Amino acid sequence: MRIALTILLILSYLAGTCGNGDEPAGARGAGMAYARLNYSDIWSIYYNQAGLARLEGPSAGAFFENKFFVKELGRGGFAASHPLGQGNIGLSYTSFGYAAYRESKMGLAYGMRLTENLSIGTQINYHHTRINAEDYGETGTVTAELGLMLDLSEKVSVAAHVFNLTRSELNEDFDERLPTLIRFGLNYSINKELRISGEVEKDIDFDEIFKMGIEYQPVESVFIRVGASNNPGIFAFGLGINWGAFQFDLASTYHTVLGYSPQASLTFVSTRK
Repeated sequence: MRIALTILLILSYLAGTCGNGDEPAGARGAGMAYARLNYSDIWSIYYNQAGLARLEGPSAGAFFENKFFVKELGRGGFAASHPLGQGNIGLSYTSFGYAAYRESKMGLAYGMRLTENLSIGTQINYHHTRINAEDYGETGTVTAELGLMLDLSEKVSVAAHVFNLTRSELNEDFDERLPTLIRFGLNYSINKELRISGEVEKDIDFDEIFKMGIEYQPVESVFIRVGASNNPGIFAFGLGINWGAFQFDLASTYHTVLGYSPQASLTFVSTRK
């Protein structure tokens, strides 16, 4: 009975958070409960493409997450970006699941500055789902994203992001739509070593999710992160280490019922910001 209940809880959780939709990535964000709409690095491809506009050179990253220590729920992918025109172009790929059930997402993004303090970004995604079982098969669809980031001062910034503007469907017969998500974020940099981020996320079909994350840099090459969110209750913690052009991040979220989901990521940054 306990095993069956656990499986049902996991399936329910995944139906509300994955669904071949806008799953965040990168252990830096995971360590802050994914409250990082205002950050600028290669992982902005998964959060807010406006952050790509602030990269000053080529960048790349790869990640892997094991949800709740269940091997069939592994999720991994990569992202890369390069300067182009007045901004940066980016490409990402993510895969979730195992041989019998697989979700994937490929995205093409572009971010650029409109002014010194204002940047925007957009992304087109192709989502694919395959079920290796009789009478099922595979399906795919396209979604669009749009984000912006505005610096109000040297310490305060705000951001907004919308995923699946088109309300795209995976299955028209059953009106199976990918989630449409609207996010707003606020970041306050107390000093160079300490940043606090808050975010609200609204799926138009479900209640709001509130997130908060803290990133602290005790020494030049080390970062400590914590975070929390509600609906469902999630706690998070993580560690980041920089050496040269590379950054290694390790983090885990903790679901109050289902347990830990560890994640690791490796990032290459040609120019740090």
